[in-house]
Amino acid sequence: MSARTFRERFASLASDAEQRTAQRRVQEADDWPAQPGGRFVETPFGPLSVHQQVYSGPEVRSARQRFAQSLTAGVEGSIDPAGLVVLDTETTGLAGGTGTWVFLVGLGRFSGDDFVVRQLFMRHPGDEPALIATLAAELARVETIITYNGRSFDLPLIDTRFRMHGRALPSPPLHLDLLSASRAIWKHRLASCALGEIERAVLGVERELDAPGWMIPQLYFGYLRSRNVESLQAVFEHNRMDIVSLARLAALVHGWECGLDAPSDAIDALALALHRVRRTPNDETLQVLHRLVRSAQAPAELRLRALRELSTHYKRHRRDAVAAELWQAALRDPSRAVRLFAAEELAKYLEHRERDHAAALAIATAAAEGARLARDTVTLDAFRRRIARLERKLGHLDRTDTWAGEQRQ
Repeated sequence: MSARTFRERFASLASDAEQRTAQRRVQEADDWPAQPGGRFVETPFGPLSVHQQVYSGPEVRSARQRFAQSLTAGVEGSIDPAGLVVLDTETTGLAGGTGTWVFLVGLGRFSGDDFVVRQLFMRHPGDEPALIATLAAELARVETIITYNGRSFDLPLIDTRFRMHGRALPSPPLHLDLLSASRAIWKHRLASCALGEIERAVLGVERELDAPGWMIPQLYFGYLRSRNVESLQAVFEHNRMDIVSLARLAALVHGWECGLDAPSDAIDALALALHRVRRTPNDETLQVLHRLVRSAQAPAELRLRALRELSTHYKRHRRDAVAAELWQAALRDPSRAVRLFAAEELAKYLEHRERDHAAALAIATAAAEGARLARDTVTLDAFRRRIARLERKLGHLDRTDTWAGEQRQ
């Protein structure tokens, strides 16, 4: 029997196991290297490739200052720049579900006057537990998460991956998804509300090295076959640029939504005013929309939507006279659709609220003539029915007046 004690033999075995584990990790690092410029971070589930890049300059400082300005002003919905994270993912597909992997998670944070982007990279499916654990730790200390379509895509997909590992996805108190605000503000002027299109048109960003979104799953699957991480360089850059642009765009939109300033473009200004009223209908947002609703530079569809929104609000709060002034002014709008809407609303107001059937009849008759000239049979029929009803009412009033006069005689 060996003279070595059990403790010595156990320590020797443990030491051998540690050496074998270290050798495997060295071999794995050679076979599956970190992304260029990245390093391995140890987790309870093995190493994870993490890349960090710091961005600075006037654009970054301006973005941070806009968030800080809303916080200092104490406006509703203000965001502390120190507690936010911008998140964007790269995945193996757009279908979602358990068959789609999240192989790259980018996280952007303000640090002083700088903006730091950390990328968590899943070199192969075996890295997913390490990525999940690291991401959970990153999100646990976040107050606000900012995404672009993350509410419908990124976060549900990440949540699925967490659940598959028996974990709960940390949920920051506030989630700011910029897709809805971007569509509300820019869909009337831009051909697309994709983040790349908005960053070019609004932020003036032109990318040099980039991978189109539709190519990214193919590039990752090709990498898994070749293990050539250099082939994903454009994907890493695409993810970093998305996060930096999203941080700048979030600061811009957040400042507009808080009323710190407004877009210089007339179309964007009216679209923003309508968006703010839908989010927070108060005296300040309503006054801005009322001032801009007749903007001549804005497309007719946007003017009509703004007019409908204001009209609905005024009627709901029994401010019919204010709404009537809007409709009266809109009768001179260049757009036929706006004029018809205004005529219909004004005729209803005069008939039912003011009981001025003669004035309502005059408005309806003029609108019907316009519909006839435009060969709009549906609108023409609707106004003809209104005209007939008003004429019956006026005839009834005339007969009543005549009968009352005869009684007095």
